[in-house]
Amino acid sequence: MARITLLRHGKSENPKVGVSDFDRALIKRGQQNADNVGNMMIQLKMLPDFVLVSPAMRTKQTYELVSQNWPDIPMMFVDGLYEATANQLMYVIEEQANNSQNMMVIGHNPSLVVLLNRMVGSTHTDNNLSYFPTCCLADIGFEADRVRDIDPEDGRLLSIVRARDLDSHAL
Repeated sequence: MARITLLRHGKSENPKVGVSDFDRALIKRGQQNADNVGNMMIQLKMLPDFVLVSPAMRTKQTYELVSQNWPDIPMMFVDGLYEATANQLMYVIEEQANNSQNMMVIGHNPSLVVLLNRMVGSTHTDNNLSYFPTCCLADIGFEADRVRDIDPEDGRLLSIVRARDLDSHAL
């Protein structure tokens, strides 16, 4: 089963005069949440085999914290993930899929939440999929062996984890 894991960056500082949106950094809560999500992914054996990351400061920092205890997993910063539409995000995933079976994308809303809803359709009414806060992770499975072979609108939500719901003491 091919999987795509979508992760929104951790909580970042509020917009400030003189600091571009691109350069906003994670706040302490965002840092802790990213660390917790990364540890949860290890414990639940959810590690990807390839990671795509937006080059914005908050997504870079999220990646560094999420992956700090992971084995060496190939990753790529992709300019097209910053301020992308859901269609552009899917294009980047398809373009970079190669032989990946489990790809992860660390990016931004609204593209992540729109793509998530498009991938899993309306069959998952038990989850509020429009609520995709910072450091939220959605794991989507597809009936294909590799990401390059998926039907992007035929995914099945395997799990959704909102970082604030994780018990940091249990990780």
